[in-house]
Amino acid sequence: MNMDMTFNRSYFEARLDRNRRLAAGSRNPEIRAIHMEYVRLYSQLLERGRPPA
Repeated sequence: MNMDMTFNRSYFEARLDRNRRLAAGSRNPEIRAIHMEYVRLYSQLLERGRPPA
């Protein structure tokens, strides 16, 4: 199955914001660390410009 989906910058900005909020609200340090890893990855994608589709 070949899925050619492109996401604009606002998609990744929204995911970044959501993961920041989820990390802030998490009581479990392991879950918080997972959310913060997504924050790190989404930040890197946004810094490099357009994320790969």
